[in-house]
Amino acid sequence: MLNKIRIIAHNLEGDAVVRLVVNENSANDVPVGALALRFYGEVPQDAACSVALLKCAPDKDPGVFWVDVGDSLDLFKADDVLLIQPAQGIVRIVYRRSSNANSLFLISQCNSLCLMCPQPPREQDDVNEELLLRQIDCIPSNAEELCLTGGEPTLHSGRLIRVLSRIAQHCPDCHVHVLSNARLCSNQRLVSELVSTGVGSLSFGVPLYAATPYVHDYIVQSRGAFDETVSGIYNLAKSGVNIEIRIVLHKQTIPELARLVDYIYNKFPFVGHVAFMGMEHMGFVKKNWDALWVSPLDYQEELLNAVRYLHRRKIYCSVYNLPFCLTEKSVWPFLRNSISDYKVDFRDECDCCKKRSDCGGLFHYQRNAMSVRPID
Repeated sequence: MLNKIRIIAHNLEGDAVVRLVVNENSANDVPVGALALRFYGEVPQDAACSVALLKCAPDKDPGVFWVDVGDSLDLFKADDVLLIQPAQGIVRIVYRRSSNANSLFLISQCNSLCLMCPQPPREQDDVNEELLLRQIDCIPSNAEELCLTGGEPTLHSGRLIRVLSRIAQHCPDCHVHVLSNARLCSNQRLVSELVSTGVGSLSFGVPLYAATPYVHDYIVQSRGAFDETVSGIYNLAKSGVNIEIRIVLHKQTIPELARLVDYIYNKFPFVGHVAFMGMEHMGFVKKNWDALWVSPLDYQEELLNAVRYLHRRKIYCSVYNLPFCLTEKSVWPFLRNSISDYKVDFRDECDCCKKRSDCGGLFHYQRNAMSVRPID
């Protein structure tokens, strides 16, 4: 499923964030079958309060603003939130009511340079905070969960606090999951400020790649990162924030799995979840392929032992981003459909697999790079 679609915008200037509402087809003579785009917050200059979303340009201009999305009209649903960028000729679906993975991208910079980062950070931050906050205003107030990601969200602590505060005001019952290396959370004052924003339910997903400090520091390419992350985890937990530990599986982390899960159990018995994650074939992975790549089939014993160790000690754990056919049956109960719906894909061979309907599939950009073994 696409989240970036080519468009032709009529009479719209400048980027705008809108929410889709069911077309009332009343005050404006909008063609039947169109969805309406309702602006929230400040209305863009020279734009109406609502805009028609069309499959094609109308034969006669109905006198309203409209966006031609071609054959992609069926991809849009009521309560979806869109970022319209007329100058680039695209619309981005930034929130889907039906999605399993809605996230807000807070910052494009990071204080780590992880060897396997699928979205390498940039030197300059290019996130428009005004549009970011307007996205929150457009999200339905009864939204159940949002993920905040980057880059490293805590690098711009002021923005993170403002975003959390806006979510707390607009979606008071929404659970917020922050993907962060937690290094800056070694500052207890920052953690206290984050908690004081009023978000009803807050959790952090924190990557920890080894129990050996220098191995973790090597993977994230930052000396002292291990100690900062550990301190950050303790500060977050002390402040009542639920912790998820994330472990990306590759050639550098597999030898550390046994030591790492033992470390997690003994040092962080309070964690709510441990996620073992198949590596994405994007970003820095391509540059560091020889140092990282190992077939999932070659680390099933280590993975099973790690999962079993935590499971037997009552620590909830999951395996993300791996299909059934590349894991042992003993691991299957821990597999989760974790890939965002607009990123998931399958190879042609998957059509005949008996686990196809239950499988989480592959990232669409690794569809042709990963071999599969259909289960019969």
